[in-house]
Amino acid sequence: MEPAEGNVWFYIRDHKQQGPVGFFELKKMFEQKILSSETFIWTKDLPGWQMANTLDLFSNYTEESLLLNYASEWKEVKKDTYPNGRPIVRYLARFFDLSLFSLVLITFISIFSPKFIVNSSGLFVFMLSLILWILVEAVILSIFGNTLGKSLLNAKLRTINGDPIDFLTALKRSIFVNAAGMGFGVPILNFICFYFSYFDLNKNGKSTWDEQIGTIVLYGRVSLARILFVALFPFALLIAGLVIE
Repeated sequence: MEPAEGNVWFYIRDHKQQGPVGFFELKKMFEQKILSSETFIWTKDLPGWQMANTLDLFSNYTEESLLLNYASEWKEVKKDTYPNGRPIVRYLARFFDLSLFSLVLITFISIFSPKFIVNSSGLFVFMLSLILWILVEAVILSIFGNTLGKSLLNAKLRTINGDPIDFLTALKRSIFVNAAGMGFGVPILNFICFYFSYFDLNKNGKSTWDEQIGTIVLYGRVSLARILFVALFPFALLIAGLVIE
């Protein structure tokens, strides 16, 4: 399906996935050699991120003269932006958010009902946190437009029109992510969901739930220090919990 000129567009530049912009603005960036014909672009009618030179709409902007500005840097840009969906970044951000929320939840319950924590298994507490996080995440996304985990890894969530997501959209997405992406934390089922969602992101550049709900995750360059911090935080909490026990 060929995309329409009236759509909003997203593009990769300066090590970031950027947008939204209208077709006219995007076209001007090609004309002014700000973008090259090998720039990855995306709009809601495309199945995934595609190079501009593969689309008829941009056939007038793919001459050799338009390749001079960014083509020489393309490999570096591609390495830092990963149009294939960056599943590892998304998983790390989600587990960071879940771990932080679980810590807050356990602390809160321990104050008012310490016996509940003592008598509950770790798996039960994790699944409880996962279910409650659906509502909490939706509230956070509708107010701030991002979670702490996504912010630390320089990822942001928007609608395909580039707008911040509202509460109902965020709620539907959170339910979808936890069901199709994490299997609600049910052992074995969650690994199956991880497996299929991982390859879905790598293949299409976006998840099934983002496609169905009409949202998009944009990624920017992120330092190794931030990745390590976000990745190690859940393990640090787990070790601290074992030591306390």
